[in-house]
Amino acid sequence: MKRTFASVVFVFLFLVSEEAVLSADTAVSGEEIFTRGKCSRCHTLGRGRFVGPDLLGVGERYSRDEIVKWARNPELVYGEREKKPLNEDYPPMPPMNLSEESARLVADYLLGYEVPDGLSEKGTIRGAVSNVTSGKPRAGQDVALVSYTGEVSGDRRFAKADSRGRFSFPGLEWDRSYELTIFHEGVQYVSGKMVFPPGRDEINLDLPVYDTTDSDENISLPTLNVIVYPNDEGTAVNFTSLYDFRNSADTVFVGKPNASGLRTLVFSVPRDAEDVVFSGGVNPAELEREGEKVYHTVPFLPGGKKVALSYSVPVSVLAGKFPVGLDYEAGDLAVFVRKTDLGVSVKDFGSGGESVVIHGEEFLKYRKSPATPPVAVFVAARRPFTESAVGTYLPVILFFALAAGGIGFFLYRRKEPS
Repeated sequence: MKRTFASVVFVFLFLVSEEAVLSADTAVSGEEIFTRGKCSRCHTLGRGRFVGPDLLGVGERYSRDEIVKWARNPELVYGEREKKPLNEDYPPMPPMNLSEESARLVADYLLGYEVPDGLSEKGTIRGAVSNVTSGKPRAGQDVALVSYTGEVSGDRRFAKADSRGRFSFPGLEWDRSYELTIFHEGVQYVSGKMVFPPGRDEINLDLPVYDTTDSDENISLPTLNVIVYPNDEGTAVNFTSLYDFRNSADTVFVGKPNASGLRTLVFSVPRDAEDVVFSGGVNPAELEREGEKVYHTVPFLPGGKKVALSYSVPVSVLAGKFPVGLDYEAGDLAVFVRKTDLGVSVKDFGSGGESVVIHGEEFLKYRKSPATPPVAVFVAARRPFTESAVGTYLPVILFFALAAGGIGFFLYRRKEPS
């Protein structure tokens, strides 16, 4: 992939928290659900109040069934007791959306929990910073730690990594969450908020960083799926493009300097597109639109990035031709066109597409491997003339035109000498 983009010094959030990407419903024990889900972000067990009350001995205040209700949907408890919140000086508990089984596992864990012997009075966060690109530790790296009570930031502490990239923050309070921040080559890496799980007084984690590059030669688009969905009224064609990007290098792609700022990934959007929405790996606040191009303004770390782009294009009076822009060579491009009376056809794909059924609706599937820029798909939507605005009002228009012509002819004849 050979493209260049703009770049500036920037800030980028990279989550490396040990907290996890773990769905509560896929955990195998109540402890995992509690510690790696959202429970421990608000509650402690035997360490005092936090955002929510300490849950040590919660069985003395609530039955097992009530704890299950709390874990599944606190609104049930608030409704039964006609009070929200129940505990003064604490915010209401948000819905946890746990399954019945997961909620019961949490309840059993809380009811059976005992504080381990030998825990320290304070906690310690320690780890190491390593440069993945060079394969070496980041000796002398500055590391900042920020404490939070809820969403309110508090004290800041600083440490410097030793010759092996190791750092340590001892003497930390239990009733806080903590976040680590480091900078490397203009990139800010943030660990994400961490709390000390019940029964543990240490958190250990590694913080990887990467060198940067302005070359996009390692950025690829292995797959791109485009869904073309004409609405039932025949007034618009809706497009959804599902991008699956990959950075195969061990460097962060940051683009090249440009007067307008940092630009990495680029997307084509028709000028008259409406309801443009990005989701997946792109935050709308990180986008910059310029004409028919939309630029992502944050760097691309090693690994994958899935992006969904959707928009709607109105169909004109008689016909509409909509190029679906392709800014990268796609390893595999699939286009799915919903069958309707609007008569949408796809150009530049050779013969007609394969008929497929998706969620009970019939589509034509077209495929190219690979698909080359700049335009890989050209969609033409033709509205029946009788259903267009002109076709609908044509009789009225003709009537007034004939009437006006008749009146004009009559007046002209009256002015002629006899």
